[in-house]
Amino acid sequence: MSTAASRPDLKFSGIAEERSFYSRFLTLEEKPTTTIRIVDRGEYYTVVSTDAVFVADSIYHTQSVLKTCNLDPVTAKKFGQQPKQYVTLSPQILSNLLKKCLLELGYKVEIYDKAWKLLRMASPGNIDSVADLLNVSIDNSIVIASLKLQFNPKDGNCLIGVAFVDTSDYKLGMLDILDNEVFSNLESFLIQLGVKECLVPDLSHAENNQEWTKIVNVIDRCGTAATLIRSSQFNKGNEDVENDLIKLTNDKLIMSLPQKFSPLALGACHALLDYLNLLSNSDVLGKFELVQHSLKEFIKLDASSIKALNLYPQGPSNPTMTSTQTSNFSYGFNSKGKVTSLFQLLNHCKTNAGIRLLNEWIKQPLTDMTKINTRHNLVEYLIDQLELRQLLQCDYLPLFPDLRRLTKRLIKNGTLEDVLKVYQFTKRVPELVQLLESFTNPDEENLADSENESSLEKLVQDTWIVPLQDRLDPLSKLEEMVETTIDLDAYEENNDFMIKVEFNQELGSIRDQLDNLREKIKQIHLEAAEDLGFDPEKKLKLENHHMHGWCMRLTRNDAKELRKHREYIELSTIKAGIFFSTKKLKEVASKTAELEKEYEKQQSILVKEIVSITLTYSPVLEKISLVLAHLDVLTSFAHVSSYAPIPYVRPTMHDFGSKRKTHLVASRHPVLEMQDDIVFIANDVDLEKDSKEFLIITGPNMGGKSTYIRQVGVITLMAQIGCFVPCEEAEIAVVDAILCRVGAGDSQLKGVSTFMVEMLETASILKNATENSLIIVDELGRGTSTYDGFGLAWAIAEHIAKKIKCFTLFATHFHELTSLADKLSNVVNMHVVAHIEQSEKSQHDSDDITLLYKVELGISDQSFGIHVAEVVQFPQKIVKMAKRKAAELEDLKQSNESLKKNKLSVSEINEGNQQLKKLLQSWVQSVKELGLDDPEKLSDDLRQKKAQELLKEITTGSPIKNPKYLEHIKSLLL
Repeated sequence: MSTAASRPDLKFSGIAEERSFYSRFLTLEEKPTTTIRIVDRGEYYTVVSTDAVFVADSIYHTQSVLKTCNLDPVTAKKFGQQPKQYVTLSPQILSNLLKKCLLELGYKVEIYDKAWKLLRMASPGNIDSVADLLNVSIDNSIVIASLKLQFNPKDGNCLIGVAFVDTSDYKLGMLDILDNEVFSNLESFLIQLGVKECLVPDLSHAENNQEWTKIVNVIDRCGTAATLIRSSQFNKGNEDVENDLIKLTNDKLIMSLPQKFSPLALGACHALLDYLNLLSNSDVLGKFELVQHSLKEFIKLDASSIKALNLYPQGPSNPTMTSTQTSNFSYGFNSKGKVTSLFQLLNHCKTNAGIRLLNEWIKQPLTDMTKINTRHNLVEYLIDQLELRQLLQCDYLPLFPDLRRLTKRLIKNGTLEDVLKVYQFTKRVPELVQLLESFTNPDEENLADSENESSLEKLVQDTWIVPLQDRLDPLSKLEEMVETTIDLDAYEENNDFMIKVEFNQELGSIRDQLDNLREKIKQIHLEAAEDLGFDPEKKLKLENHHMHGWCMRLTRNDAKELRKHREYIELSTIKAGIFFSTKKLKEVASKTAELEKEYEKQQSILVKEIVSITLTYSPVLEKISLVLAHLDVLTSFAHVSSYAPIPYVRPTMHDFGSKRKTHLVASRHPVLEMQDDIVFIANDVDLEKDSKEFLIITGPNMGGKSTYIRQVGVITLMAQIGCFVPCEEAEIAVVDAILCRVGAGDSQLKGVSTFMVEMLETASILKNATENSLIIVDELGRGTSTYDGFGLAWAIAEHIAKKIKCFTLFATHFHELTSLADKLSNVVNMHVVAHIEQSEKSQHDSDDITLLYKVELGISDQSFGIHVAEVVQFPQKIVKMAKRKAAELEDLKQSNESLKKNKLSVSEINEGNQQLKKLLQSWVQSVKELGLDDPEKLSDDLRQKKAQELLKEITTGSPIKNPKYLEHIKSLLL
């Protein structure tokens, strides 16, 4: 652990520099807490004031690293009464800080020089300026978006012009989104693309400030950083924006499509390009690709669905962050298990491009039946071809480098090493094609007669083999260029990256001179070894020193021989020995150094040319990389489906239409069943249009309700991304949205209560759902009173079942909600089975509960909450008190229901109570006439006889005159 004593001090050359440093710091504009300011001091970095405290707590995890600024009185007076603190950072610690801020917390970073002049700015969606300082590999796409809105107060809807840029993949797109007042379509867009940062105009004083607040809340809920910029940045002529796009994409057809993009989207695009400052970066001009994105092509997912279905390991603030942090499964997942999310379960990809594509697919499940079935066909083929799958995963796919990273390195500061990696990439593609062809063109004796197998082989040809083969011809010229210019023998023998001497006459001349000089150096070394009497291999070392150039070294014990010969010149002494040279060696070494610099200079010019030529092949290479990523992901799906505890099955998909049905036999939660200490209990699921659309699931806590409803959502999503599913049989209706309301928590820092979060999520569901959606609701109405919660749950459930009429799984502890099935024919009651074994001692003692985790038709009339308290060993006194209070509340509930039913007034109740009191006093007197003061002393037979007499007196010949009150008493007693 670092301590304050081990950190370098913040040093100044004098009081004037120190005073200037802090004075300029005080003149900086006030910043939000989510922006961190760092000063580059040359050998180290410094963070001052509150940012220093943040760094100490978040990076060092101790405030002992903090130091107090030594201010002169004048500056201290300006700085304030409290002493300010600072902390210094090494480059490695700075890398950790940048990673924490930009990739995990969604903060912004500003880096200044010593005079507080801004050098670099970075944000979650724009990390290029600090990529060299991050020193980490980014496996996810970095997408930044910009929004420009047009509100329509009449119908409550709005039109959103959106522009987005994938800075990691050089892609740019625009679209218009028609949205409702809860901005559910915007939320789906942010989730689908995994947007890291979103630009919105600063309209804090505008009329639509309330709507913009909603938008910022939606952006925040998706784990996206919201950045406010001047509203004027969103205003620019359409022609100017189109000209900017032509420069970035080198596509002049944009000018011929003036109606392709709306003024809103073009305005958002201008703000985005200006924020990223792309047009001033000549390295990226012409490299961007204009892409299209349609919300309807994919399932709509909201932030709640991402969390509820545990699609990704949950980061500290970003629900879509594919970090290595483990999510917290709130419904019985083993925290020690390695697999805690669907992404981790399915990620057996062997290439970085495959990992990125899997990340994208999970957020973008398909809605097109043809595309879904195509993926299922390919997964089926790879499952059947075990040998091919193993060869791909073990011998072929792991050898392909990450082309995206290589391209970025080539653009910034490409080397021959990067070019050779591209060359190796191109050489491996034909080998992969040959492997795939060997399995699609088997020998005649092994040729399958099945028409199905033949169609699968054709699909493999069309999907993988042909696209790869079509791009091999252009790559042959790239390979020829590399083989002509780069010395491959030098690379294979000595791992040297150099230009062939034959390729350039001037370079060859310098190389020949260098070879001659090096031969002279070796000869001088051998002559010195003979002169001094040392073995040239073991004792007298020849080295190319970073300061002295070519020289010789002896150990300090052997160096005494040097002093016997005046021609040897001692250069320096270190622990390892003494470096020395001769006049002749120094001359040769000096000439060698000059020629090496000349060689490097000449070679660097040629390297730039080779890198530039290599970059022209980037579009072809990128398309090949996408084909390989597609192969990698589907191979991973096949691997997971085959090696699951119980192999997955291919689902039969039902398209949008009247005969929609989801029928799962022995379905399992794919992530939960992977936990080491869990034996998963499978359950059937039946959902059918017009008859079994809305399932109400009741049952005990910890009985498996949450797991049951969530696994339906996960299985549906798995099917629509192209994977097989954990069932024995599966028919699945394609859905256009998976909308979840489960496990809402409060956000105290944002002033949002649990109930408010619950209502916001539910409102979004009601606005977003169609008859083709899948809704998952878990314990709606818990954040308020029982009566209000039940009322809301009933109204929401009835609206979904009656108006929206989509597939819904509704887990609840409001048992009264089950009566909805008597009112609506498409509602079905299900319950989680639990066995209660009552103790033989007394009904007040503890009962044993056995949770069977089976879901069956019918109603559960108990919540078993007190039984669960006993399972976790609550104190017995508390358990008994809880049972007593629960019984009292149940009696009170029955009494209230009876009063409501008979509609008694207060005066009628008081009059009836007085009459009942007189009757009971008369009964007690009759007991005393038997000579007993205490009714408990009566014998069992006599006590039973007197009780029957009292019951008969009340219900028949009672002095109670009011018939309504009499009915009330009868209902309580009978």
